[in-house]
Amino acid sequence: MKLPVGTTFVVAASLLGVAAVAQLVAVMVYFGPHFAQYTAAAAPPPVATVATPAPTPEPTPPVATPEPDHGSKASAEETAKAKRLAELMKEIEKLEDGPSPGDALVPLEEARSLDPRNPEILARLAGLQERIGHNDLAEGLWKSLLDLGPDAGRYLDVAEIRLRLLRQQGAASSSGGNELRDQVGLQPGSTLGVVDAKLTDANENDHALKTLRLAVKARPGEEIDERDVRINVSFYESFNGEISPTKSRVQSMWFTTPVDWKDDGIEILEVKYEVPRIAPDGGLPPMYYGYMVNIYYHGQLQETRADPVALQDMFPPPLTEVVEEGLP
Repeated sequence: MKLPVGTTFVVAASLLGVAAVAQLVAVMVYFGPHFAQYTAAAAPPPVATVATPAPTPEPTPPVATPEPDHGSKASAEETAKAKRLAELMKEIEKLEDGPSPGDALVPLEEARSLDPRNPEILARLAGLQERIGHNDLAEGLWKSLLDLGPDAGRYLDVAEIRLRLLRQQGAASSSGGNELRDQVGLQPGSTLGVVDAKLTDANENDHALKTLRLAVKARPGEEIDERDVRINVSFYESFNGEISPTKSRVQSMWFTTPVDWKDDGIEILEVKYEVPRIAPDGGLPPMYYGYMVNIYYHGQLQETRADPVALQDMFPPPLTEVVEEGLP
């Protein structure tokens, strides 16, 4: 059986409810102006949305440009230059042999511009300047060859001889000339003659040598056949007070080729004489005394050159050719 609720209990519960409501109203009145602030503070902070930047693209590596092949370019230029030089040399040879040799100056100058230290080109140009009468220009070119030194090769000796000849011509002109030589530097009436001679000492294969270089000139306008020319070169020695031709080895060769006396009309002959080291009897060797040169053309004596000059009186040359004594 359920027990009835007492009046006292009901009254007490009602009073407690009224008190709770009153407290709630009091709290709201007291905290009313700041309630929203505390509510906002208690709320979680908003999450900021940051725009994610687009990824920066990786820089594209530059495409490597191949370096120019300077070696191939230089090689091509050298090939082209060599080809042009070959063409010019053919043109030069053709013009030099033509009716107007001076026309070869233009291609020669172009060849010189392509290869300014080429001794053959410098020698051709110098020789041509001489032929057309430009001796001052020729002298400068021969000096350029001398400046090359050993790089000039065989042209070094040619340049030295030609310079001496040009200076001799200048000295002869200023002094009125030599009565024994005509205006072309030859003895009157001769077709060939020695216009320069130089003797030098050297050593070769442990042998003492004397080398004689002769510049042999032909009279301008003469057509010279080498087979009709004989040049006899003799070296003399002193032994026990007597002067006699050497029995040592003597060799000769043309320094310039072809030997035709064309162009400038001068060819250079080189003659080597081996100085004896002992006498035939094994004693002290004979002493070098001098040399003599005799030039024959068509069997007739053209000129005699001797150093010392006394050799011409001691060994007078025959007026006609003596083949067995000659040197080619």
